[in-house]
Amino acid sequence: MKYAFKICRIAGIDVNVHFSLIFILLLLVYVFYISPPPYGFSNIGGSLRILLSVLMTILIFISVLIHEISHSLVAMRYGAKVRGILLFIFGGVAMIEKMPKEARKEFLIALAGPLSSLVLALVGFSLTFVFKQFFYLFGYFNLILALFNLIPAFPMDGGRILRSMLIKRMGYIKATKISADVGKFLAVIMGITGIFINPWLILIAFFIYIGAVEEEKAVTLEGILGRFKVRDIMTPNPIYVTPDLSVREVIDLMLKYKHLGYPVVKDDKLVGIITLKDVINAKDAKVGEVMSSDVISISPDSSAFEALKIMSEKRIGRLPVVESDRLVGIVSRSDLIKVAEILETIEYKV
Repeated sequence: MKYAFKICRIAGIDVNVHFSLIFILLLLVYVFYISPPPYGFSNIGGSLRILLSVLMTILIFISVLIHEISHSLVAMRYGAKVRGILLFIFGGVAMIEKMPKEARKEFLIALAGPLSSLVLALVGFSLTFVFKQFFYLFGYFNLILALFNLIPAFPMDGGRILRSMLIKRMGYIKATKISADVGKFLAVIMGITGIFINPWLILIAFFIYIGAVEEEKAVTLEGILGRFKVRDIMTPNPIYVTPDLSVREVIDLMLKYKHLGYPVVKDDKLVGIITLKDVINAKDAKVGEVMSSDVISISPDSSAFEALKIMSEKRIGRLPVVESDRLVGIVSRSDLIKVAEILETIEYKV
């Protein structure tokens, strides 16, 4: 994610922080500093007041991190790959690849986060005899964190728990649609409530609504495209260029065929790719001088959804399809999306 930086690595998992988190941490320090008990330390004077406000903010940061690590460790136990943890203004997210679709596994992965927060809440409440004001606030925050994440709305843990409870009765895709609809409904209610009570609720509602829409879209696409191989959708025998071709000739091809990128082939092997970005200000050069040799390709036997996933992650519009080092086709993001839209309309709306 843009504007994020790595701060550490825990249990083989990269922990990244988005710059927006810095804003919320500074805001929390200020809120704790000015708020009266039990939600702050305004009754305490001197430098101790600042120290407690900063320390509580750090503990909250650690609590959110523990919440996400709990998800990640359980997911890894079930064979899922965790690309990392991202902490940002609305909390945190464990970036889990290939989330298990078995109801029990998803239930346990989703529940791990809220359970860890509940444990931290119990620890905080049990230590109130040491410093009641401080540890009560720590316990209270973790209790709210656990309960908030149990709201049955994507992308909250509660949305995944709800889906896991519906999977056996109606299948993964339909369970996702229902869970996403519940999430969108709750987000609308939360947003309307926020207009009259707290503007922060509007932002949180927006985050929940977008998360529900994206989860539904991703699962629907996976359900449809996952049934097809790249060779079923790719364009075979695509137009390609050679390294000794001039950039001017490539521009002529772009104007003629309206494609903004072309594979580069030499001796029947894919050696690069050239795009509109490469040819800008290089009209007198040869393709081999400006092409990108770092080519991301895919096998024709790979899943069509895997192709879409790679394009989304790498932010590219097309993938050369290669078999035994030979270019056999090309698949574009727009082609995949169009196929998914057609099939979704036929299967779910007709």
